Amino acid sequence: MKKNRASLYVRLSRQASDTNLSLDGMTDDLREVCRREGLTEVSLHVDDGLSGGFRDRPAFAEWIADARTGRANVLLTWHVDRLTREGLNVAAQLLDVVEGKDHTSGRLISRPVRLLDVKGLDSDHGEAFRLRFVLQAEIARAERERMRERSKAAHRRLAQAGRYRGGFTPYGYKAVPAPDGKGQTLAIEPREAEAIRECVDRMLSGHTLGRVSRWLNDQGYAPRRAQEWSRRGLLHVLTGDAILGRVSRGGKPVRDAEGAILAPFPAIITEAESVALKAACNPAGGRKTPMGRQPSRLLSGLLTCFSCGATLTVVRRNGRTAAYRCMSSGMGKTCEAAVSVGAQIIEDHVTARYLAAVGRMPMMREHVITEGVNELAAVDAEIADVMAQVATRATPALFERLTALQAKREDLDGKAPEQRVEIVDTGRTVAQWWEDAHIDDRRDALAEAFSLLQVSPGKPGSRIFDPARLRMEWSS
Repeated sequence: MKKNRASLYVRLSRQASDTNLSLDGMTDDLREVCRREGLTEVSLHVDDGLSGGFRDRPAFAEWIADARTGRANVLLTWHVDRLTREGLNVAAQLLDVVEGKDHTSGRLISRPVRLLDVKGLDSDHGEAFRLRFVLQAEIARAERERMRERSKAAHRRLAQAGRYRGGFTPYGYKAVPAPDGKGQTLAIEPREAEAIRECVDRMLSGHTLGRVSRWLNDQGYAPRRAQEWSRRGLLHVLTGDAILGRVSRGGKPVRDAEGAILAPFPAIITEAESVALKAACNPAGGRKTPMGRQPSRLLSGLLTCFSCGATLTVVRRNGRTAAYRCMSSGMGKTCEAAVSVGAQIIEDHVTARYLAAVGRMPMMREHVITEGVNELAAVDAEIADVMAQVATRATPALFERLTALQAKREDLDGKAPEQRVEIVDTGRTVAQWWEDAHIDDRRDALAEAFSLLQVSPGKPGSRIFDPARLRMEWSS
């Protein structure tokens, strides 16, 4: 077997420090080394746009496999920082590959290979190579940490200046030119913000995520990254930091040098509403409300049987139109005269009776007002202030104060925000609201309006609904 079979590897990330590099330029440099050393290129592996801080890069794994399987006996790369930015962790594994050892047992499992880079690194140089290789790997790791810190600092500076970094725009906002003409900032998108506030009201009124998602889809509010709303997508929007005007990085809110959370953009909801909303959405488990399955029909669960009092079930058999039917006998219960009625005809009748009675009335709605987290916000601000002082002069008194504040915050964090319900006029009549209301909301309105909707048997063979069959009792 020839000993000059070389496997080439190049990597280019999206970091600012890589802007002076190119994949083609690095590849040309590697092939120049091949010509100078008399090596034959057997493969070229490229990781484009992947960070050196992670070792599960596909091309990197294939490059290592070339050495393990004997396809190549020379591993050639542009520089150590193209291989890894994890320092000693990965450097040790790469040394095992060069020496043909198993990284867990240290036993020889393959032939040793030669490792080269275009900067003069060569595993044939013995101990000098090992020291230089490990040192360069640690330098690459430290440089990555500095890049991350610079990126965080730049992120904070942009947030403090009210700048928008670009990328995916949060739902409820739109990117607009900054007032001073430098870059962009975020402004509220009126229609989407209106949808978010309506969702908050509905969630705080006891609606489920599934039901609110159906309402959004029914009203034509389109999400940004999907064809329609789902519970998961809605949960992400309602429990995220974006609708509070905050900036997040890695799923956590960005803070200033003193530890305070940055909120450079206008908020769509209040902090109190956010706390109550997260409890209502209950994303961590322990669900207290049902998933919110859509009712089959407008009167699902509202109609009862005159004979046995059971709730009528929606059935559709043999291609016939849907009907509400008493299913007691099929469930082993006694019903002297089980009833059945066409679904559409009785729904139209109940709707007409309802709108005739209340259609001209003003449509009122409940608006949940959430309060009681102002003290929590004040404690958070005081904790941030104490931590800033600890960073400059750590005294026992400051640590004692910090401990007391953290205990107070835990106590406040466990208390639910105060809520009160306010009845507001929508500016529409009940009939106007009914025209475009979702089936869930219409059903709720009927459930609130009627305390009893009881159906009695009809005449055999009759296809005309007799209003006398329906006993209706209005709620007080």
